[in-house]
Amino acid sequence: MGGGAWLVLMDYDGTLTPIRPTPAEARLGAGMREAVSALSRARGITVGIVSGRSLEAVRRLVGLRGVVYAGNHGLELQGPGLRFVHPGARRSIPLLRRIARQLSRALAGIPGALVESKRLSLSIHWRRVPAAHAAAFHRRVGAVLAPWAARRAVRVTRGKRVVEVRPPVSWDKGAVVDWLAKRHRCRDGRLLYLGDDRTDEDAFRAVNRRSGIAVFVGRPRRGTAAGWWLRGTQEAGELFRRMAEGRWANRRAR
Repeated sequence: MGGGAWLVLMDYDGTLTPIRPTPAEARLGAGMREAVSALSRARGITVGIVSGRSLEAVRRLVGLRGVVYAGNHGLELQGPGLRFVHPGARRSIPLLRRIARQLSRALAGIPGALVESKRLSLSIHWRRVPAAHAAAFHRRVGAVLAPWAARRAVRVTRGKRVVEVRPPVSWDKGAVVDWLAKRHRCRDGRLLYLGDDRTDEDAFRAVNRRSGIAVFVGRPRRGTAAGWWLRGTQEAGELFRRMAEGRWANRRAR
């Protein structure tokens, strides 16, 4: 691809694999695994997975060597010669455990509600919550989280049918993009990020500041900072294969 080394970063759920009803069902297909593997082996390309899942989970699901893994929205990272856990996030572990217990009790009567504890963050899923119970779900989640958020003890964000609870640190996927770009001495314009959710918007903005390529995977929504788009995970896999071979295929965001 010429012109210097590339740093190619991507989300997992919704980017490498379609969104599924539960996190356990989102398994990486053989074709996508081979596409990411080929990209990671290509000369002059460093590949990183930046996921909201725990580091342990995303490493297990992808299972490729030579790849940088960032879990919990970048609060923990591991890769060749790299191991990092945000110190502020580590201090929040006892509180997050306490909040997870409170949420589990509060949502016990809501069918389909799932509290996923990821050590350094929490995900409260409502994809399988029936419409008739959605209002009660949000009311109960709000009642538990509001006091902690008011004290700035946690950060609360929302994604695709999920509420995210994170430590109160100034660190997100955009900060991770900047951190990795500096670590890998990535030149402006040699940075690519693919994502599909609201939490990826921080990464898109960081990529734009570095004159890189921000790619939204799926039907583009209004207001996204991504300047490019792919229709789904299949097109993302094709892009990886083309990049590994030195060819390109991308679409402008609409």
